[in-house]
Amino acid sequence: MVAAERAPCVYFKQLSPFLPERLDGFTVAHTQGSTGKYGDVSVSEAERRYTRGEGREVKVRIVDTTMGERIGKAIQEAAERSRGKAASDPSAPIHLDDAVGFVRYDAEESVAEANLLVGGRYVVAVTSRGFPGTVEVRRVARGIDLAGLARLRPGPN
Repeated sequence: MVAAERAPCVYFKQLSPFLPERLDGFTVAHTQGSTGKYGDVSVSEAERRYTRGEGREVKVRIVDTTMGERIGKAIQEAAERSRGKAASDPSAPIHLDDAVGFVRYDAEESVAEANLLVGGRYVVAVTSRGFPGTVEVRRVARGIDLAGLARLRPGPN
């Protein structure tokens, strides 16, 4: 595996196919993406927002960046700190074949967030608003083709 800091980022259009086309019960509200270089930092990101009545929404964001190694380490450390939590705990980490991540929930704001490191390179953030707990972000995260994303490497734009 090539460290993200030594390889160029994939173009955002290569990330977009890994965003769920649809989520049951939701409407796609917005899709966007960009690739840019900011000084020494390169970033590609693709994002899709889904809405459901009553102020509920889910957002999926996939990022590839030259800062990925540092961000990935932070995600792995946060997941490791939560490792002993029971699966029923809303803040239990996510450990999958191709991804590791941490989950948090702000009950006051009804916002849940799962941050995953996929394939040692990509950051996938799934955020929900208006749901009680972390069930929705976990469900959406597990529905993403994480194995396919983990195999993605930079190529022609």
